[in-house]
Amino acid sequence: MRRMKITPVILCGGGGTRLWPLSTPIKPKQFLNLSGERSMLAETAARVSDPARFNAPIAIGSARHDALLRSELPEARILLEPLGRNSAPPIAAACLMSEADDLLLILPADHHIQDVEAFLAAIETGAAAAEDGQIVTFGIEPHYPATGYGYIEAEGLEPARPVVRFVEKPDHAKATEYLATGRFFWNAGIFLFQASVMSEALKAHAADILQGVESALSDDVLDRAAFRQVRSESIDYAVLEHAKNISVVPVSMGWSDLGDFRALHDAATDEDTIHTEGHAEVTESSNIYVRAEGVKVAVHGLEDVAIVATPDNVLVTRLSDAARIKPVTGALSEIGRVAATDAQQTWLQSWLWDDVMPTWARLALCQGSGGCVENLDLDGQARPGQSRRGRIAPRQLYSFARAKQMGWNPDGAADRVIEASYAFINGPARVPSGGWAHKFNYEGAIEDPRRDLYDHAFVALSACQLAALGDPRGEALALEAFETIDKLFYDERRGGWHDPETEPGLKRANPHMHLLEASLAHYEAVHDDASLKRINTICTMFERYMFDPASGAMIENFKVDWSREAANRIEPGHCYEWAFLLGEAERLTGRDTASWRRRLIDYAERHGLKHGFALDLVGTDDPSFRLWPQLERVRALSHTPRPGINIPSILDQIVEAYLKPGPKHGWIDRLDGKLAPAATNVPASMVYHLMTALAPIAPPPGKGR
Repeated sequence: MRRMKITPVILCGGGGTRLWPLSTPIKPKQFLNLSGERSMLAETAARVSDPARFNAPIAIGSARHDALLRSELPEARILLEPLGRNSAPPIAAACLMSEADDLLLILPADHHIQDVEAFLAAIETGAAAAEDGQIVTFGIEPHYPATGYGYIEAEGLEPARPVVRFVEKPDHAKATEYLATGRFFWNAGIFLFQASVMSEALKAHAADILQGVESALSDDVLDRAAFRQVRSESIDYAVLEHAKNISVVPVSMGWSDLGDFRALHDAATDEDTIHTEGHAEVTESSNIYVRAEGVKVAVHGLEDVAIVATPDNVLVTRLSDAARIKPVTGALSEIGRVAATDAQQTWLQSWLWDDVMPTWARLALCQGSGGCVENLDLDGQARPGQSRRGRIAPRQLYSFARAKQMGWNPDGAADRVIEASYAFINGPARVPSGGWAHKFNYEGAIEDPRRDLYDHAFVALSACQLAALGDPRGEALALEAFETIDKLFYDERRGGWHDPETEPGLKRANPHMHLLEASLAHYEAVHDDASLKRINTICTMFERYMFDPASGAMIENFKVDWSREAANRIEPGHCYEWAFLLGEAERLTGRDTASWRRRLIDYAERHGLKHGFALDLVGTDDPSFRLWPQLERVRALSHTPRPGINIPSILDQIVEAYLKPGPKHGWIDRLDGKLAPAATNVPASMVYHLMTALAPIAPPPGKGR
């Protein structure tokens, strides 16, 4: 008889990308009701809820899903991962959280099991082997030559058999060969072992992972900076393929990982039948899976098809190809998915990465005085004696850190700008009372010590981008910047943030926009409550005050009580920029922003264009057209397409009017009302817009699209 109860360890990470559009980063498949009336996570927990057999579970999942985890598993001991690190690190953490002789049952949160009694019987069999020092896996008896699963080869006929080897997902011929031998089983990713046995195996085969997790773990909390340093690896690669004490318990229990829509179809129907959910009608069709959420779907005359529709997205695929949708759905998340022809991409790559970025890497820094130049003249020279705004160094830090993240750093070119701009921000740019100065003279000394919200938002954004490179200085700087912003600029009484030093008595939409941008970047990396609260606050301020429902436009300027200034301005570029960032807010937090985005873009398209170009300002008698509104137009439309608008045509206009006529190191930054060049310099601040709008469309050659 087994001596002690088993502690289930439910691994709740994973994005469920093969079930897009049902599964999203905000609510991946383990939190969806796919095979019953409860979520897959709740179904998993219910299977191991018998208190005579099991202890309360340990649940390990993403920090961004904290609320979902606690709602689904109120009795569980929860460990939140600051960032994903595959299966070996969380299993190491579970061992460290347990007593040496505890039996730990590792369960993916998103698997479907029809025969629960067979599952429990297999666990009992495996427990005896685990108590004898084995690391036990559970092999699903295969009933067709699946190519989407890994396989386990075993020997002997014992209830718990020695494992010969683990093999990767095979092709169809090899899978057929495996089935014929009777020695191969599907790898379900379910494991059972004593905590001390797995700890010893980790020490022997992946000591760095165990040590890294141990350094990061304290009182059921993982330190983000320390956990970032832990190697991302699966337990199969880290331990199971190397250890000798591995056994497999074969089991037939109606198992499926429900990893694609064919699996969902098969779980819900018999062969060659139709399954529908939601508002769907199917006629003269066979072997159909339809799920309609918030929309109506009609299907006629088709076979072997899955159709999944949500209010914002639609997937149509052959059921036989459902496991291979990741490339096409992944492409939908890229800004350049519809934004450039192949010829445009090739030209932009050469212009941006061969000419512009190398030149700015060489000329962006103020030699001797520190920091970054404000702009270059058309000959590529910085004007002596020119003042510099506080936002320039953070923008260059952001731009070159992003370039490095995308794979561009020839001979350390990006590193040199990163180090110099960070050194300036972390040193001469600081004011003694806290925060960063607003302006500097050409020699790098503080010229205007006032502190400005816009500048600080860019310090935070650049720090988040530095942190995205794995540089711990970035996270420390980001936290300091956000703390400073909330201390100096937050308006407790009336909500939002203001500028008591640079613009007393006023509030501006533009700094809020860039604070939203920085908060989104930080939340995507950390999933922290402070950033989420800031995002929701800014979105609420946008909806309540900054958006004009009568026109669909962005209002820029307000008094400190959020009443509008009499003389106001509407900038189409900011309508586009807000539309993009609101889309990011929806992607990262689930807040519905679709209507706001469409109305902002539609306003800018109706009232903010002249001669086919985005105006700097609506309603002026002296129109002009800077480059950045054109780029923000492309970025917004790439994520929120509008009917009848051709993005490649817009890109052609940008290339012909701004980029090709510019100097080798840059571009024409402004056109006058007759679309003639009206620029005498190339501003450094624009490199940021190139990296946010053009770099995703035309990444460094060889780095994908």
